[in-house]
Amino acid sequence: MAIELSNIHFYYPDRPDHLILDIPSWSLSEGEQTFIHGPSGSGKSTLLNLLGGLLVPSQGKINILGQQLDEMTGRQRDKFRADHIGYVFQQFNLMPYLNAFDNILLASRFSQKQKSSALESEIKELLTVLNIPQNDWYRSITTLSNGQQQRVAIARALINKPQLLIADEPTSSLDAANRDAFMTLLKSIVKEHGMSLLFVSHDLSLSSHFKRIEPLSEINHIEDAA
Repeated sequence: MAIELSNIHFYYPDRPDHLILDIPSWSLSEGEQTFIHGPSGSGKSTLLNLLGGLLVPSQGKINILGQQLDEMTGRQRDKFRADHIGYVFQQFNLMPYLNAFDNILLASRFSQKQKSSALESEIKELLTVLNIPQNDWYRSITTLSNGQQQRVAIARALINKPQLLIADEPTSSLDAANRDAFMTLLKSIVKEHGMSLLFVSHDLSLSSHFKRIEPLSEINHIEDAA
């Protein structure tokens, strides 16, 4: 399994009476692509932060790619995330003082995987596949369009060849045409590399790209979670 959750509860220590997540059981098979939807405040970001090891559950077990994430130290979770999980953020979270090439290169530095001698070529190949013109590779990331920045963010998420790709509202800043082009590209890359994909959004129109579609309200047994 790519993801297995068991008896997950989460609340912030200063508000133990305010349960945000209550997930009895949920799983994602290796190579599976799943779309989870829910409105703002339904616990989507909290769930993704748990899966990425940025938060730890108040109770329960989180197994990612056969490893027990909830039993790791913070440093171990950071290393595991860098080596095995790609994350496409809603706001991209690119370094504004770096160009496109160096944003991707920086992500590779966090991984403990053995670096390929062809790393530079791999970055250039990703940028080419993702339709970033060569004359934009070394420009300040802040001068690129939203669509270009988004594709750079995808390349950054893919450079360490993750087994699990998590996408958190990645199309929220795109118009309809660019959104559909992005989805087609993302799905083709995931399929080509045999990745598991967890795609989370409030935009139900994106569900047409997926066979498995689940409302978070059916996974998270908390009414009016925030």
